[in-house]
Amino acid sequence: MKVKGYIIRQKRKKVGISSEALSTICSPIDLEQIEVKNKGILEVIIDLCMKLKIPYHHVFPDKILLSEASLLNIIRCLHLRQEFSSILFLLDTYGKMISYENARIVGHLMYFRAYAHLFETHDTKKAVHYFQRAYTFFRDEKRYELLVLKGLATCYQVNEEKKRARIYFERAEQLEEKMNTQLKLGPSYYQAACFYAERGDQKKADALCDEGIETLLEVNVTTGLEELFYEKAIIQEDISKKIELLKQADYYAKLNENYDLTELIHEKLNRV
Repeated sequence: MKVKGYIIRQKRKKVGISSEALSTICSPIDLEQIEVKNKGILEVIIDLCMKLKIPYHHVFPDKILLSEASLLNIIRCLHLRQEFSSILFLLDTYGKMISYENARIVGHLMYFRAYAHLFETHDTKKAVHYFQRAYTFFRDEKRYELLVLKGLATCYQVNEEKKRARIYFERAEQLEEKMNTQLKLGPSYYQAACFYAERGDQKKADALCDEGIETLLEVNVTTGLEELFYEKAIIQEDISKKIELLKQADYYAKLNENYDLTELIHEKLNRV
């Protein structure tokens, strides 16, 4: 993703942090790519901003922040890190300036706004409002519909509206019984993607990887992300995109202590 790398470099030097001191976040080579070439994987950029205490909107070009797809990716990444105040700021500042073309993205952003209001401002009235609006977009997406139902149930529980809370919890439980558990989400998407990739349907495999990645990030589950990014990288023909996806896979493999896959990823990166 495009980034104003010079801002990260300036702040890092100002506070006296060496590139080696940030090795737990990224390698010196990847840091140089961000600071000099103004490009890096989103997860690492977010982690660097958190470490250096840089407001997220300072490091992303307006073109990125005003792109509906890019803004959603940033918001989703912040949601995983429970950066709810930053989510509200970005949605209020940039989200309202975007001319949306994808209704599904609108639904997802409403979902994130709802959770941010629930956990940051503790405004359950606004949270319910945005959960209900998001729900209209998720009728055909059962996994996201489940998330919204749980969100609404939580809001009513906080408000001590026990009857309503019970109704939504029960609806969520009924829906969840028909689906995989969260911990099985990653492997199920990964196996399905591999199935189609092996049969030459790269487009379907890529779409399944994308859906799996989005779903895991939205339910705050990182287990399995490394395999989905890895599979997406393997079927990618564009070399620069393949490298970026392999680095994202490496990021989550290290986070999840999947050292066997980390070794395999490094072998692939050395060959590219």
